[in-house]
Order: sequence, then C-alpha cells, then structure tokens
Amino acid sequence: MVHKTLLYEHRHTNPLLPLRAMGLLGGTFDPVHEGHLAIARAVNAHFGLDHVRLIPAHVPVHRPTPGADACHRLAMLRLAVAPHAELVVDTREFDSLQQNYTLWTLQSLRAEYPEASLLWIIGEDAFAQLPTWHRWPELFDATHFVIINRAGERAPEALPEVLQAAVLPRLTDDKRALTSRPAGLVYRLTLPPQPASSTLVRAALAAGRVDSIAGLLPAPVLAYIARHSLYQTTSHGS
Repeated sequence: MVHKTLLYEHRHTNPLLPLRAMGLLGGTFDPVHEGHLAIARAVNAHFGLDHVRLIPAHVPVHRPTPGADACHRLAMLRLAVAPHAELVVDTREFDSLQQNYTLWTLQSLRAEYPEASLLWIIGEDAFAQLPTWHRWPELFDATHFVIINRAGERAPEALPEVLQAAVLPRLTDDKRALTSRPAGLVYRLTLPPQPASSTLVRAALAAGRVDSIAGLLPAPVLAYIARHSLYQTTSHGS
C-alpha cells in the first residue's frame, strides 16, 4: 500500500504550506490513456490548482468489472502520471476490498483537508446519472463539480428534474469561485474532444490492432500492457 500523503509531498514544492485546491478524477482507468491525462492537466491549468489526484476504483460501483486486475491498473496509472508533476495517484479506494462510494472517498479527503477546495471532475453523461449515486445530495457539501463538455459534440440531454433543481442555484461561470470556497458549486468546462477511450483501446488490443492506438496511450503504459499480455480478449469494463 502506498501512503497518500507521501505521494503528495513527494511532488509538492513546499510541503509545509497547506493545500489550497485540488482536482479529483476518479475512474477504473482500464487502461489509463492520454485522454485522462489531457483532461486532468487541462483542469489543473484552468483553475490553477495545487494538483489533480487520479483516484482509481478498486471495485467500481457504477461500472462493469474491469478488464485488468486492480494491481495492473494501478501500476499503469503510476507509469502514466510519472512525467507530470501536477498529477498524483491517490490509492485510498484500494484500502478497501469492497465497493467504495464516491461520498466515502470525498469524506475521507475532507477529513484530511477540511479547508481545501475539492473539484470533482466528471463527464456530462456521468453527471446526469448523479441521482443514482449513493446519498448524492450530500456530495455537494463535500466537493465542487467540474463538468467536462467536449467541443463539437452533440448538446447534452437535459438533466433529470431533481438534479436540475440541485444544480441551478450552484451553477457558476466564475472559475475563481471554486478555489475560494471548499465545496458546493457546479462549473462547466469545454475542452477539445479526445480521440482516446478505454473502450476503444481495449477493443483494438483484443483485435491485435496495436498500431492503431499507439498514440492514444503513454508509451510506458503500452509497453506494460504488452509485457503482461493484458486485454487479449474483449472485456466490458470501462
């Protein structure tokens, strides 16, 4: 097990200073690809955060069983973030062998960093499913939400009415507001579309079309997949 605080302090220029604001990107990272990294780095730059934490799910709640074992997904994620000082792997969801709800993860972070601004990074489609999440109204007390819109993609469908009611009073276009208070706001950020997706990568690997995805994965991740013969058959993880 890797201690989360050490992971952070190893990259922080002055660990004696308190954390001001951090981004949070959860997922199965099955496998991690350049799209994940691009989104995390773009959010970090846009808001001027201390860093973005990538939080791999050990046992995902809202997704099918991943195609690679947890230990492989974590190893690939560490390889992917190694060149990027602004990205940190947070392993707290690996401390539990059971499903870990997002609320629990946020409560754990909030206990460690009670004054820091937390920005949960999420796609439009996933955000629309928020009312299906465990004790979802309490999430707004623990974090801000940064909803990623992809430039040029179809307009998102209307949010469920109950979610619209929760979002409307929290929606802001002032990015500074998210780093001046700990939680409670919703911000939409439009980014360039990313060609990579874990589903596409897994399908290409299962079909033996490695050349078609060479630019979609960090080179050390692609080498790791080849070395361990991962994703040789089609899987339904995400």
